[in-house]
Amino acid sequence: MSRLKWIIGGLLISIIPLSHAGSLYIVKEIELLAVDGTVLRSLNTAPRDLRSGAHQVVFRYKNRVRDGGAELEYKTLPYLMEFTTLANDEVTILAPDLFTKSQAELYFKNRKVWRVQFNKGVIKTFKYHPLSERAVPNEAIQPLLDQYNQSQGSEFVAQLTEESTNNDLLKSIQLLYLQANEVQREQIKDWIIKQ
Repeated sequence: MSRLKWIIGGLLISIIPLSHAGSLYIVKEIELLAVDGTVLRSLNTAPRDLRSGAHQVVFRYKNRVRDGGAELEYKTLPYLMEFTTLANDEVTILAPDLFTKSQAELYFKNRKVWRVQFNKGVIKTFKYHPLSERAVPNEAIQPLLDQYNQSQGSEFVAQLTEESTNNDLLKSIQLLYLQANEVQREQIKDWIIKQ
């Protein structure tokens, strides 16, 4: 009898953690950039574990489309979206079926919601908005995301350490440099050298 209790107890201990975690999947046309306030080191590795509760994802649509007779890579701005999951939810961020550049431009110009599939069945739409007004390199996404979360009073605000508070000025300068065009970058370099 006690042996049976140990076996059942072992099974329960191994099943309980699995019953409280969901998963995040993406389709191949989605580039997942950040989850819950943290930029991802390796892009598009799925599934990602999701705890039960509120989630924030930053992603972009990235796909090869036709433009006349040529084929090119079409990439959107980074988009920020929030949704809530329950235990065991399997969430898939879906992408629209777009084949031409004009079709993609028209689609993203007129859309403010994104489709997300739950548990391989129910499809819900969630509002999203661009994280930035223009395309930014992947290295610039964490400072933008931190700034957004702090301004919104979001629960996804990065925990500030003493080191990070001392480097806020440096991070601001780095962010400005990353967002600058080539002429502006040269002006920043000249100014720094003169100091």
